[in-house]
Amino acid sequence: MRVRRTKIVATLGPATSSEESIGALVRAGVDVMRLNFSHGTHDMHLDNARTVREAAAEAGRNVAIMQDLQGPKIRTGEVEGGTELVEGSRVVIAPGDFVGDASRLSTSYDRLAQDVKPGHRLLIDDGLIGLRVESIKENGEIVCEVLEGGPVSSHKGLNFPDSSLSISGLTEKDLEDLRFGLEELRPDWVAISFVRTGEEVLDVKERIRELGGDVPVISKIEKHEAIDNIEEVIEASDGVMVARGDLAVELSAERVPIEQKRIVARCRRRGRPVIVATQMLDSMMRNPRPTRAEVSDVANAIFDRTDAVMLSGETAVGRYPTQSVMEMDRICRAAEGAIDYGRDIAASTAWGRGDRYDAVTHAACELAEVLEAQAILTSTQTGLSCIRVARFRPPNRILAVSPIEATVRRLALVWGVTAVRGEQAGSIEERFRESVEAAEARGHLKKGDRLVFTGGTAGSLPGSTNLLQVHTVGENG
Repeated sequence: MRVRRTKIVATLGPATSSEESIGALVRAGVDVMRLNFSHGTHDMHLDNARTVREAAAEAGRNVAIMQDLQGPKIRTGEVEGGTELVEGSRVVIAPGDFVGDASRLSTSYDRLAQDVKPGHRLLIDDGLIGLRVESIKENGEIVCEVLEGGPVSSHKGLNFPDSSLSISGLTEKDLEDLRFGLEELRPDWVAISFVRTGEEVLDVKERIRELGGDVPVISKIEKHEAIDNIEEVIEASDGVMVARGDLAVELSAERVPIEQKRIVARCRRRGRPVIVATQMLDSMMRNPRPTRAEVSDVANAIFDRTDAVMLSGETAVGRYPTQSVMEMDRICRAAEGAIDYGRDIAASTAWGRGDRYDAVTHAACELAEVLEAQAILTSTQTGLSCIRVARFRPPNRILAVSPIEATVRRLALVWGVTAVRGEQAGSIEERFRESVEAAEARGHLKKGDRLVFTGGTAGSLPGSTNLLQVHTVGENG
């Protein structure tokens, strides 16, 4: 069976917290397991992470773990049962921990009066309820008109699409979770929520270094400020997630497909792995088969050349978690079969013009296509050389060999890459031989296979791909 290039991310939750269910997800083809720190306890996440590692080892698969931090999500407080906001009525939003009703709702965010202005919109429960700020009282309470009413319950999310909030990008809970993750969990990726600027991303990276960690950071694009600052956010990040749920609330649903395509294209060009997420197969939380619209949604993300597609509630709390992964796998394979990846190489010739490392990796892709090579083989320490190759989306298989287990697991997220661990010591000739042997030992190469080898010479900087070689497995020289 042809290797699937697009990777699958699955979220663990109550429906998938047993050894049996996690093992089933791994066998079904999940490449990255997401641990959502908006829910659950540290002990639960640690148990799940250990189970993932064990299941992956048993299945002989490379599965990465993503720690997804909650971020500064602003919510309503407790609300009386049966509360409903009526269109045209007035409701006060006030900081505090009182029980709210149809006339007053509480929130734990105490700087709301400084951040919003009359005329700004305020959305509740993923945009199902819409308010407009009328006035701001001296005591910090916000008087709002109800534009779109409906029932409201406790702890629903609040969005401010017209406001720039002064809340910190990393909460105390996030710092505690991050410390736990780096010391105990050892994730392969850390995802940060509600990113607004590149500076916030760099601050998180500095925190990780202060805690003694070295984990790549994924920025979740779900705020309107992130769209305004998208270039600097991508530049500061190691990966990006298009988190379409909150993004649709912040922008408007019809803008999301446009921004999705723009973000995926920008990430690919900059060599940042990108994930398309949220409600991809949402109906499979209840039904054994997806809708045709959902199938088209997943396929279009693949046509956009995303690195990965993500399942959230489908695998965390849905009735059909394993079936959701299997369906996602089928859609990915079908969509990939309709793409002429060779044209992608030709279309990306101008990328990084003047950069010798990009020139070498692009040449490797062109050469592999012309020679109809079975694989492009990369020797890598950090994974950057391999990511440089993958961003050109070659039709050939991409094999990566690294002596660092963390690098091998991180590459599970990257489009088209199969990574294995192998010794990479000594001269470039020795590393080349060791790379071929490691890939051959795991069944990824066989005698007679033609491959294009690329990597950095000894002593070169991470990502400094400056060597290119054609080889047939089993032949000398």
